[in-house]
Amino acid sequence: MSGADRTAAPAEALGLLQVTAAQLAAVPGLTEQARTIGGGTGIDYLSDPEVAALLHRHRRLLGRMNGYGAYGGLLFAPGAVGAWFLIDTGRATSGTVLDLVLLAPVAFLLVLSVYLLARALWFRHVWLRGGTRDQVNGYLQVLSAAGLPHHGLPAWLKPATGKRWR
Repeated sequence: MSGADRTAAPAEALGLLQVTAAQLAAVPGLTEQARTIGGGTGIDYLSDPEVAALLHRHRRLLGRMNGYGAYGGLLFAPGAVGAWFLIDTGRATSGTVLDLVLLAPVAFLLVLSVYLLARALWFRHVWLRGGTRDQVNGYLQVLSAAGLPHHGLPAWLKPATGKRWR
């Protein structure tokens, strides 16, 4: 990812910053730690536009991943119950027009739910393999090194890996 791609974020993304680079630079010894952590993740944690773009990308990916997953799961439940009912009653194999009318919405729900769940998994793949998760964990390490409490972070920024960073 080029530097121009990393800093491409809307202006409101700067509002996602928990602290500014100037506030981080004021903490003694944090500049070197931030550069060391950033060297491993490819992000300059002392650049407000770059960190804002990272947080914007992270929040967008989490929103899509969770949204598609929730909708896919919600649609899968009635589709699975409908399929179970149709298979259990033997209607799925009788071949009448009425049975086809009953089967079409169930099949539609199942296909749509599988599509939405697959999209959720794709966004998770992008979040993991694209490095966004590791870059956000690096940002959390920088915040921890700055002495910021983790309980004051918004829910979308808290570590999703199960690791305690502070």
